[in-house]
Amino acid sequence: MRTIVFILLTILMSCKDGHHDHKHHALPASTATEGSLFDLEDMWTTQDNKMFHWKDQKGEPMIVSMFYASCQSVCPRIVTDIQLIGKKIAQKTGKSPKVVLVSFDPEKDTPESLKAYAKKMELGDNWYLLNGKDDSVRTISVLLGISYQKTSGNDFNHSTVISLVSKEGKILSRIEGVGADSSSIVEKY
Repeated sequence: MRTIVFILLTILMSCKDGHHDHKHHALPASTATEGSLFDLEDMWTTQDNKMFHWKDQKGEPMIVSMFYASCQSVCPRIVTDIQLIGKKIAQKTGKSPKVVLVSFDPEKDTPESLKAYAKKMELGDNWYLLNGKDDSVRTISVLLGISYQKTSGNDFNHSTVISLVSKEGKILSRIEGVGADSSSIVEKY
């Protein structure tokens, strides 16, 4: 009986905000690596159909996370959280931070669909939405400590991590979960 009560309480607590999509369950994040994202040699394509190389980003801190454009549950909330973080950073520094969102779904998230998503979410020119090869996506997810898994319904279960990456490409701070306290990212920016 105790086990049943515990399970029911756990389910209820995970659904407390009323916006939970039961088809999408977040996976726990893993530990981020200590290497530099700028050491990655993979080629990426942005929503503007331009090539993106991590090594070319040296010298400027950035906010980095992962998502997929057809997500109807947690991904729009991640984007909203990043927008709020960006506003706080802009108030502090006078400049909007560079934001990089890497897609879990390179098959569906073409540059055209990423461009439409950026427009729908009203993302500025400081946002880079990336499409890459499956193995490149897996590599960046490991570096960021983001777990993901494709489901049978062509959706993704994934952890919700937002990272502040230094001008040297190393993770300075990261938060997990939508609506998490972002003060560590803003302070370290």
